[in-house]
Amino acid sequence: MLMKSTMVGRGILGCFIVCLSLASVSSIKGTLSSIKDLKGIEFGHTSPRHGLMLLHWLANNIYNDNNGNMRLNFNPARRDYGFHFYRNADNPRPLPILPHQRGSYYSLGNLVHNNNNDALALPDYVTQRFYNSRGPESNRDRVILRVREEESNQFIVDEVYVTQHYPRNGNTGTGYDPDNTHLVSFNLLTQIQRLTTIGRNDIPRIYNVEINHNSLQELENIWGHTPGLALLLAIVLSFTFRAQSCRVTSQSTLKHEDNALIKLEVKTTDIGKARIIWSGIPKRLLDQGVMVVLHRNNNSKSKLDRSSVGGQASGSYNTSVPPNPGLQVRLCKEVNNWWTYLGFGSTIGEEIWRGSEFHNANREIPVDIIGYDASLQLFVKDGKACARLYVKKSFTAWKKMFNNSWVGFYSSEGTLDHKTWQWAVKFSEESCSDLEEIPEYDVYVYKSSMTMSPGVQARFILEKSGGEKARTPPWERLVQSQSL
Repeated sequence: MLMKSTMVGRGILGCFIVCLSLASVSSIKGTLSSIKDLKGIEFGHTSPRHGLMLLHWLANNIYNDNNGNMRLNFNPARRDYGFHFYRNADNPRPLPILPHQRGSYYSLGNLVHNNNNDALALPDYVTQRFYNSRGPESNRDRVILRVREEESNQFIVDEVYVTQHYPRNGNTGTGYDPDNTHLVSFNLLTQIQRLTTIGRNDIPRIYNVEINHNSLQELENIWGHTPGLALLLAIVLSFTFRAQSCRVTSQSTLKHEDNALIKLEVKTTDIGKARIIWSGIPKRLLDQGVMVVLHRNNNSKSKLDRSSVGGQASGSYNTSVPPNPGLQVRLCKEVNNWWTYLGFGSTIGEEIWRGSEFHNANREIPVDIIGYDASLQLFVKDGKACARLYVKKSFTAWKKMFNNSWVGFYSSEGTLDHKTWQWAVKFSEESCSDLEEIPEYDVYVYKSSMTMSPGVQARFILEKSGGEKARTPPWERLVQSQSL
């Protein structure tokens, strides 16, 4: 009798779990099977939302292995590119409840500045709208992955979702909106990947969409450096979007589409200072007079340095500011007045455009330490070369295994002699407010005395005859992957 009662109880419990799971599944508003399906949803449609850019980036950083599995070329559990562990605890839950030990959810797309926002490593085409908008819509879109981790930090993607936060002006909280949460098929991701191989004349036949070639050319003028992106926007948005600066105030007349062609960057000089680089400034702005201004980060009003562009559409300016994460260049009007003619310089006028924030890890994901559940990353702080060790929590014997291992800092990729070094076990544990969002890793850092400059590299050396087990890409190497 007791056995029968137990079996009945288990049956009821099983039915409850199934029903709970199905209830969660029912909150998803269908599956997006093709690019055409993106036309009928809200995700990424309203400028300056960045959802379509996020989806394009993900599609081109995911690949199909020989066994038909979709895999990632990065590690979301390590917070690469700003991925964060997502507990699916919103009420109501936007995603299905995961069976025990059947993977984890990770969310991508939060671009708000904080001390450890690795989303800064995303390419400029994803973040450009966010930095040049003050609207509440600019940071709502998210892409969520359900992944399973295999050995050697390899990840299989089981599901991909697009979703969005509730609007700020409602009384619905800050969670994800189930009514705007959709499952993305792998077929849709494959279609996005193949856009680079499709000619514009083939679009009507393949997607049943008539395109305006002049409008497509306008999009390609802005996003042509990112293969397939202009075509994706053309198909999904049907050219209702007109690219323009969203930051310019209503009093300004500078609402021209070619603002999006302006490129503002922070790089590193040979003596460990921040270098401002600009390009693509249109003649209409040069004729009015503009200057570049360095700020601490996207949220900061403090001005660290500035320089007139001198009528040059492209150029650079070496500041006296040590590079730190978050530094940002802004293009502003240059105002000349009587103060200028007295030799005190021009005044900073109306802001026109913002560049991306400077990423303290060189826009490179950490490199795995071969044979161990740990990885190495090079970054800069206060102009000095620094290293970060990511150690998986399950690697409990790491201090014993790395007892005589060290990290060396080298002036260039070709040199054999390090400039400075530190024992791996002497790295300090990193403390930050959101470390709980990397539940599978402990993070350790070391700030060296070596000035950061282009070409600097960190290498992990195992004890004695173990040899080199990891080396980072050279700092600010000249050729970088388009996907990064």
